[in-house]
Amino acid sequence: MSDLIRVRLDDLRRLTTDLVAGLGVTPPRAAALATHLLWFDAAGASSFGIATLPRWLERIDGREFDPLAEGKVMTERNGTAVLDGQNGLPPLILERAAGLAVEKARDAGLGLVRVVHVGPTGPAAVVAAEMAIGPMSAFLVGPGPSWSLAMPAEEGLPVVYDSALEGSDKTRQAPPAWPDGLAPWSAVLVPEGGWLVAAVAVAAWEPLAAFHARVKSAMRGLEGDPGPGQLLPADWEGHRREVREHGVPLPAAVRKELVTWAERLGVAPLTPDSR
Repeated sequence: MSDLIRVRLDDLRRLTTDLVAGLGVTPPRAAALATHLLWFDAAGASSFGIATLPRWLERIDGREFDPLAEGKVMTERNGTAVLDGQNGLPPLILERAAGLAVEKARDAGLGLVRVVHVGPTGPAAVVAAEMAIGPMSAFLVGPGPSWSLAMPAEEGLPVVYDSALEGSDKTRQAPPAWPDGLAPWSAVLVPEGGWLVAAVAVAAWEPLAAFHARVKSAMRGLEGDPGPGQLLPADWEGHRREVREHGVPLPAAVRKELVTWAERLGVAPLTPDSR
């Protein structure tokens, strides 16, 4: 018998927001973290999704982050910037950097943002995907190493690749390391523990329709078997439909941890009809 329990998206979003806010994070930022985590569940990479919430709660409770820090823009030019994460919540700091890169790409065609003073973030696929809806081509490089790439596609949802997803529950493989020849130079490109976030406006290169056609051509033959780390629009939409209709599969052990946190913080737990 499986120990997985199906829980509605709205119930998990509400619970996550309440738990994170109960540890001193403002409700809007707590809701943003909930959305960030649930993206992975809807993308078929649940090992990075809501199952990681207990660890995030532990890190926030242990004051590993400054829950109020939103990051501060330091050196800034027409198409570049440095964002000091101020040790804020890593996923939200990375999202702010992405927004800044997209803003610069809209003005200059290209936006490059270096992020410093940010803790371990996890996969950046969700951030790259949101950037690509712009429509932008998005590329993020971080520690681990973590590589994330997203490109807009005519289906609406972008094409996404993330090296960390190669080690997700979809493949059970270890994520790739830096190539030997590149490893010594990685710290020059990306500061230790930091990120480089890049956005390129598609319209700065070519008409969107022409770009979509090239993306479609590149996807040809990958449908049904996209390979490790890749997320194609059709597969992604299938995962999204499943969790919307049937809920997110939540291991019983994770649900038990969340119940313990809910009791501690005085938050309404998942109700029986959430299963």
